[in-house]
Amino acid sequence: MSSGEVPVDLGGVGSETAKHGDPYLYSSKPGGSSMYAEVERVLASRADWQATSSKSSFDLLIAERWDLPYARLGRDGFGGSCSGPPMVNHARGSKAITVKGLMVKSLRAYCEGHESANIHEFLPETFLLTPGEKLNAFERAALLASATDENKVWICKPTGGAHGEGIEICVGAVEAVKRVDAWLETTAAKKTAPPKTDDTKFERIPTRPKPPPAWLVQSYIVNPMLIDGRKFDIRAFALVTHDNRVFWYRDFIVRTCSEKFDMSALSNRTAHISNHCVQTTSDNFGAFEEGNEMFAKDLLRVLEKKGGAELFVSIETQMRKAVSRTVACAIDQMGGTTDYHAFQVLGFDFMPDEFGTVWLLEVNGSAAAAKRMTPAISRDVVELAVDRRYPPKKDGAVKNGAIESGRWTELDLDTIIA
Repeated sequence: MSSGEVPVDLGGVGSETAKHGDPYLYSSKPGGSSMYAEVERVLASRADWQATSSKSSFDLLIAERWDLPYARLGRDGFGGSCSGPPMVNHARGSKAITVKGLMVKSLRAYCEGHESANIHEFLPETFLLTPGEKLNAFERAALLASATDENKVWICKPTGGAHGEGIEICVGAVEAVKRVDAWLETTAAKKTAPPKTDDTKFERIPTRPKPPPAWLVQSYIVNPMLIDGRKFDIRAFALVTHDNRVFWYRDFIVRTCSEKFDMSALSNRTAHISNHCVQTTSDNFGAFEEGNEMFAKDLLRVLEKKGGAELFVSIETQMRKAVSRTVACAIDQMGGTTDYHAFQVLGFDFMPDEFGTVWLLEVNGSAAAAKRMTPAISRDVVELAVDRRYPPKKDGAVKNGAIESGRWTELDLDTIIA
């Protein structure tokens, strides 16, 4: 190797060299992710990295997951350099777990193939329904057949929804089916509404109608663990790197509701749906905790008052196990291909019940962290994901502060899968 060159670790896909004096190039497409905006700021502060205005020549592309041109990456000179294939900040295959309906299907298939994995340990009873489908459709029929308890509470969620939009809580399977089917009537009304502007002079090109989205009808957790009588969920983070390593972030966000939990008032969304976008509509938002947020140390303090730290350890252990099971469903699709590499921060939403059992609600593919957490997570993501693919050229070494500090723990999927 000639002087002025350093080895580049391509994570098991070969080894090439990069000129010591040339910075790595990153390209950024505008997006709304605070997490990756901070990653970009970290790179901008590094001497080894330089922003490029080129839309085709780059080592790393930072973009929203729906804006990434996966089919073009690494082909015909689009992305990549002498350092190897380009890297992106979202894995194309992650939709197998970040789309609610696909997550359920992936977990079912995974658990059916692994005797040691029991989906009912961490996923509430769930049925996948399509609005307007025939009554004898398999899952719809199974849901209605299970309706021995007319007072059972269900929560209905559109699989492509976000920010708490479209979520319905109802009593009885029959009512749940009606709520799902009502989506068709709402959509039809929107389509027949008159246009807001006069565009009759433009000829509209007919498009193929999209099929109705699948909905999750899920057993509602009627006995959630409470903090001062209020419901909460937990947003935890995991990082999947281009070489299929999975890291768990030791801190997490406890997102609290603004009103007391009350099963007799299911229509009170700010008492039942802990999503921040829902909670900000409450007059009590921020009245108990700043931004309705607590953190791991705060939950530990609350649980210690209830009888010890063992419950906290159990909750964290269950979350880590559920993360491992879920990522295992899609890990083979998440590192990328020979044309590009990918890493991704995933946000897992959990809810513990009064007995300490932890239930997985969903996985977010472009997760937002609390404002105070974002800078530290983003610095660590650069160290754990980017630096391992593009080693710093100044000293040629990758730091291990994220691991040695205890902020991140690597999960062993081989043990989980066995």
